[in-house]
Amino acid sequence: MSQVNGDKSRFNRKRKQNIARRQRNRKLIESLARRGDAASASPAAVSLKKATS
Repeated sequence: MSQVNGDKSRFNRKRKQNIARRQRNRKLIESLARRGDAASASPAAVSLKKATS
């Protein structure tokens, strides 16, 4: 069922889960960057690292 058809509780639950997951990931990346692991904290840096290796 889609949101348009009335399945709002599932839609909102999944939306909240996605938002919470993004917030957790942002905090994790920030904490890694603060530790000095900036290269491993940035997905772009990881892909650049793999390309140069």
